[in-house]
Amino acid sequence: MMPQSHFGSFAGPNRLWMYGPVSELSDGELALSSSSLTYTWTYRGAPHTGRMDFVGQPAALRCVWHDTFHAATAMTFHGRLEGARLVAYGTYPAGEGPDWGWRIELDCTDPDHLGLRMFNIMPDTEPVISVDLRGARTVVAADSTAEPTPPT
Repeated sequence: MMPQSHFGSFAGPNRLWMYGPVSELSDGELALSSSSLTYTWTYRGAPHTGRMDFVGQPAALRCVWHDTFHAATAMTFHGRLEGARLVAYGTYPAGEGPDWGWRIELDCTDPDHLGLRMFNIMPDTEPVISVDLRGARTVVAADSTAEPTPPT
């Protein structure tokens, strides 16, 4: 389902925006197989991990996502794979008022790089970037159907 050109592992800088225009910078790692993405990063020295599992057809994907920092309880997203780019969207309760949105984009346009971006979407506002993890290839997967080895 995911582009075979990107099966393997990637590493690079991760930027996290908590509040305002200043981001926190850390190292990140990603691993992609045909049906899942795993990633690691740190925030103020504490390690965090995340995982997305993909099911369905490219035009109508369902993704189950959890992240030890952003979503300890798994969230379900719906999205699509358009060429070499995945866009998935889900919602979560944010207290009183309407649910907020969370958008995840996976950029597989360059076979030697993998980009993961996440956006928080508050009601009646434009999406606000929360995560930007950009990895350069470190390992090409020997078996494209194998589960990715979780990054360390």
